[in-house]
Amino acid sequence: MSVKGLGKRYSMYESPGHRLLSTLLGPLVRRPREYVALEGIEFDIEPGDALAVIGRNGAGKSTLLQLLSGVLEPSTGSIDAPARIAGLLELGSGFNPDFTGRENVFINAAILGLSRRQIEERLDDIVSFAEIGEFVDMPVKTYSSGMFLRLAFSVAIAVEPELLLVDEALTVGDVFFQQKCYARLDELRRNGMSVLLVTHSMADAAEFCNKGIVLSQGRIVFSGSGREAVEYYFHHERETPTGRSGRVAPAAPPDPDHHPAPDTESPRLGWPAGDGTIDLGARNQHGQGRVIALRAVLTDADDRPCRVFEQGESMRVHVDYRFEEDVEVPLVGMSLINAKGWMVHGRNSLQFDDTDIRRIEAGSVLRVSQQVDLLIETGEYTIEIGAAELPASLFDNRKRYTPAEISPHVRLLCHVNAAAAFSVVNRRYGNPCLFSHYGVADLPGNQSLAIVDDTQR
Repeated sequence: MSVKGLGKRYSMYESPGHRLLSTLLGPLVRRPREYVALEGIEFDIEPGDALAVIGRNGAGKSTLLQLLSGVLEPSTGSIDAPARIAGLLELGSGFNPDFTGRENVFINAAILGLSRRQIEERLDDIVSFAEIGEFVDMPVKTYSSGMFLRLAFSVAIAVEPELLLVDEALTVGDVFFQQKCYARLDELRRNGMSVLLVTHSMADAAEFCNKGIVLSQGRIVFSGSGREAVEYYFHHERETPTGRSGRVAPAAPPDPDHHPAPDTESPRLGWPAGDGTIDLGARNQHGQGRVIALRAVLTDADDRPCRVFEQGESMRVHVDYRFEEDVEVPLVGMSLINAKGWMVHGRNSLQFDDTDIRRIEAGSVLRVSQQVDLLIETGEYTIEIGAAELPASLFDNRKRYTPAEISPHVRLLCHVNAAAAFSVVNRRYGNPCLFSHYGVADLPGNQSLAIVDDTQR
């Protein structure tokens, strides 16, 4: 597929009457305003490619899919598309709930371009892939949502198109069926099928797609590999509602005239070089207002700005806090929140033996660098950061107290929800295999095997 100068514009009429008069009288009536949904879109997809299209809501992704699938006519530009295109835009949208699964297979496969003979030849494979067994001859309205989606996906891929358009459809079924879907798509790609994937799953974009583009306000703002597109999105587009302000400007550097109190022997921490700093000054910050989070950056173990990590890699979170008032003992930390809103990890100064900073004076800037090994499941995560205060007597004797005894004395000074986002993907190399573990997080453990005599108890 080759797309050149593709654009889509809509006329914005003030009222139904304005539309009617414009139709009847043409140029004699005031011209409607134009809304540019897409402009200047250009890309090429070669056989076997998988192109990820990512961007915030309203960036133009759905309009692009509708143009490529033929639902909409472009205002400008051209689309050189292969003859056989299938779309997974809304799974099961053509299914009749009163018909059986078998009847729906014949109807939908015919809509997608298969002859009756081709459908009959592939019917067993479709039913087998969908894993619905004898339920194929029962009305679709009796299916569970998982069965319904599995059957719809099975029908769509049975067409074996030259180009498959996918809109957030790879999350059907449980994890086992999703793995089977990806394996099937990989097989089809090896046979020359191309995939265009519109997704909000950064792990899918970085791991499954060899190409990627980032849309913002109807234009392509970045084109590269899937992983590079995700990195760009997280660095430059993720922090604004629709990427309108482009790159995120770094916060102003700390005032060099302000230093921690003389009795604080803090290490000298440099700010990581590169384009990846997130300005936190304009974010909503909860707390007493005595501490302001200035800026943050996520890096790899070598302090290179990064937002896509492989399972098990180390991530460093660097944050600058400005203290508006004196604080006796600062507690700073972070939490990792998954896409379901669950906290999968959290740690602050209380859990680190080498944290020993006392009394921060007003006007000082505290720089924090916290490292965590990402032994967690693949997916998207956000980071919460914050600062609090604890009396020195409690902090010095924290090993003697229970969490229930310490918590009432912790005073929240600053808290930022979703300060940054990042993605964890499957590792490319691993020992003994690529899969680290199953579930939310990796836990230390071991396994022992032995052949035993079952007759002896």
